[in-house]
Amino acid sequence: MRFLARSLGLFLAAAAFVAVVVDGTRSIADNRLVFLPVRSVWLWLSPKSFEHMRNWVEASLSGFVWNNLASPLLGLPFALLLVLICALLFWLGRPPASRIGYVSHL
Repeated sequence: MRFLARSLGLFLAAAAFVAVVVDGTRSIADNRLVFLPVRSVWLWLSPKSFEHMRNWVEASLSGFVWNNLASPLLGLPFALLLVLICALLFWLGRPPASRIGYVSHL
């Protein structure tokens, strides 16, 4: 399981690097800071699931949660989301701590 988490984390780290390079290239070409938000990627991949999630959040929780919590989070850079997920997977896939130096019985 650790191998799978670290492998997926490494794949997402490479994807985050690509996203940073693409955002950097767009920023240089536009002569201003440009990044690809999570919302745009989600709408590009699956617009139906985005609308389904929006309707579910507004119906189950409230429109306040969608407008004030989910919407700003979906405006974050996609590369940042990939880095955060990558860090979580690396943390989950870390090797167990060494037991040397710990007293296991008294």
